[in-house]
Amino acid sequence: MPPRPIVNDALWRCLCPSYAASVPLVRANVLGSGLVMRNQPLNCPATKRAPRNHARGFKSTPDTTPNPFAFPTRIDKPPAPSKGWTSNWDREKPSLVHFPTAELYERLRIDAAAGKHEEVMNILKILIKDRREIPNVAMYAAIIHSYVDPEEGTAGKVRKVLEEMQAEGIDLDAAGCQCVLEALSVHPDYLLRNEILEYMKERWFTLSDRGHNYVVAGMLRDRLFEQALEMIEDMLKQRIRVERWIWDTTMWILLEFGEVEEAFHVLVLRQSLRGQNVKLSNALWLQLLDSTAQIHLTEAVNMIWNTQVVPGYIKPATGTCLHVLTQASRQGDIKLATDVFRVLTERETVFDSHHYEMLIEAYLNVNDLQAALSVAVIVQESYFKVDEATFHPLFLYLKTNEDRPMEAFTILQNFEATKRRVPTAAVNACIQASVFLDRFEEAIEMYKALHTVSKAGPNTTTFNILFQGCRKVRRKELAMFLANEMLQLNLKPDSLSYDRLILLCCSSDDLQDAFLYYEEMRDQGFEPRKNTWESLMMKAWAAGDARAVVVLKHMKEREIVPRRDYEKSVRDRFEQKAVE
Repeated sequence: MPPRPIVNDALWRCLCPSYAASVPLVRANVLGSGLVMRNQPLNCPATKRAPRNHARGFKSTPDTTPNPFAFPTRIDKPPAPSKGWTSNWDREKPSLVHFPTAELYERLRIDAAAGKHEEVMNILKILIKDRREIPNVAMYAAIIHSYVDPEEGTAGKVRKVLEEMQAEGIDLDAAGCQCVLEALSVHPDYLLRNEILEYMKERWFTLSDRGHNYVVAGMLRDRLFEQALEMIEDMLKQRIRVERWIWDTTMWILLEFGEVEEAFHVLVLRQSLRGQNVKLSNALWLQLLDSTAQIHLTEAVNMIWNTQVVPGYIKPATGTCLHVLTQASRQGDIKLATDVFRVLTERETVFDSHHYEMLIEAYLNVNDLQAALSVAVIVQESYFKVDEATFHPLFLYLKTNEDRPMEAFTILQNFEATKRRVPTAAVNACIQASVFLDRFEEAIEMYKALHTVSKAGPNTTTFNILFQGCRKVRRKELAMFLANEMLQLNLKPDSLSYDRLILLCCSSDDLQDAFLYYEEMRDQGFEPRKNTWESLMMKAWAAGDARAVVVLKHMKEREIVPRRDYEKSVRDRFEQKAVE
């Protein structure tokens, strides 16, 4: 009977450490992935394998590039543990050395998918050093797969492993290609990704559903948004499953880079598959609502609000509610605007005048003047500070039709008849609209009846509007009467009051009164506007009045640059020294 063959495995070497010393060894090859070639006898022809030629490679660096991940370049002898001695590896992972080889490969695959690069390298040490496994495509694929770890992996490391596989004559299989694509979805490199896709096409490898998702993720990280969206649409046409994490990641990245319309388009695509019951995280719904409201994307805001906020699934922040309220006011969506007020009321938000301004604008955009003025009265009765800016949307609405100013004034009269507090600023908006529409007599009638509408009576702004109307119709005597009445009501003129009176006097060729108001204005610490300064200066220049030089000097002192032709005219007509 022939003698039983000797199985040279780890157990045999442990029991007979002297046997391992008699086995001839060769220097092992060094692989960039950290793998060491199995030590083999010199007389074994099966170990002499030449690298195969490849139709396509992944090389981008010279072969002499040092490899920081390599094991020692020479293993003279496998470790021969003596009795009672345990290696560091055994103390760290005492169970792995006892696992069958098949189970080690399974653990290798699982740890690689989890991105546990260190565990993968430890298992490979056991497979190569102890089990004498030849480096193969599964080992390389595991190393590449472990680079999904965002901290341990890089696209450069993936390419380095591919170069070493090419040098060793080991070709990637379909599973290995998918591992590369998954790693590149975390560490994007569009050139390498395209090379892998071309490599798969040359070898007729089918890109799996998961592979499609990894390609989309890589494109998103490379900010190739159009290509990523096109690929998602192609996947839907081919009935390839788009993973939920891809849907969510796509929307988050698009929102992050301000591609709000594209993010909503992705949501619409998702709804085309699952209907309205698309499950997004509350954070994503809230971010999408806020982003769409900021750019006034009406369809998106209405859809999200009606399907998520109204049922109570999400509670938008106050800032988001204000964005939605602005959107509703511009579109005249009363239902949405009032529902925003409901949400704000539930969280006990303290309302301010600007909240009601947007509600007024919403009613005006649907031509509900009665409701808009009713809200304006509510603002006044709530003791909020209101001014002309509050009712600027009302003025913009009234000036579009000649009948609207008087219609609004009549509504305000009816409010006063029911003992409601009508703000003077609302009446001023009616008067200003009539002046703008060249219906000055109508504006004067409103002014005369103002005391019967607003108990507060006229204010400085009321007279400033009337001064503007007097200038348009060249009624200087009426302007002087109004200025007198203004003083009788103990109302102090402001900068705009003096400014318009100066312009009125200039247009009426009353240069003396214009300069009187100008001097009084400066004594009060006010300064006219640039156009008013130039009008006064040129009026004096035309009349040969040397005070034009004084006005020019004042402009220079205030660092206001007049028109060059005006300045030249004044300098040419009057003495240069006086100007200086």
